Amino acid sequence: MVGASGYGREVFQYAKDIARQNPDIRPKGMLDDDPSLRASLGGEEIIGDTRTYVIQEHDRFVISAGSPAIRYSLAERLASRGAKFITLVHPNAYISPQARIGTGCIVSPFASVGTNAQLEDHILLVMYASVAHDCIIGSYCSLSPYSAAAGGVVVGPKVFFGSCAVVTPMRRIGQESKIAAGAVVYRDVPEQSLATGNPAKVLPLYYPGSTDGPG
Repeated sequence: MVGASGYGREVFQYAKDIARQNPDIRPKGMLDDDPSLRASLGGEEIIGDTRTYVIQEHDRFVISAGSPAIRYSLAERLASRGAKFITLVHPNAYISPQARIGTGCIVSPFASVGTNAQLEDHILLVMYASVAHDCIIGSYCSLSPYSAAAGGVVVGPKVFFGSCAVVTPMRRIGQESKIAAGAVVYRDVPEQSLATGNPAKVLPLYYPGSTDGPG
């Protein structure tokens, strides 16, 4: 598990839940790059950081960070060091047999993925997040609790859905955009945009001259 934040510790417990049903999975520990966090948590579950941990042949990694940009950065760093990734699907999640899910994803308890939906790599579905039939969700997207992509929605890479955000059927969301908590999207959203409100208004996420560019 990469990331020992509060959510990272939740996901580590998900891995333990999965291991009870799958003897081929053994949760080994968590990596975190924050020395103060490692010191405050203590214990044996934090076993190193992403820069110095010695990767073993049978190690498989999953990244718990909620930020798409951070997920991307960590995945690239570990992949460059030879890491391989695994997808975790909690036993209480629903995955359609016709859905396709990439590597490095986390599907939390009570999340759902519908018929013919396609999830690319390193996607995070938090509890009760929903991806409906025929959706395509790009790599490194994060869907917060109770957020939903309705049928046929296409989402570009590195998009963040806030809690209870909803994208209505057949809409397209451009890469590196954010759907604010509680927003309801009825129109397509261009890349690097912020959609907020109900009905959602769309604003540029990164203004000219801003130092907060996409990750």
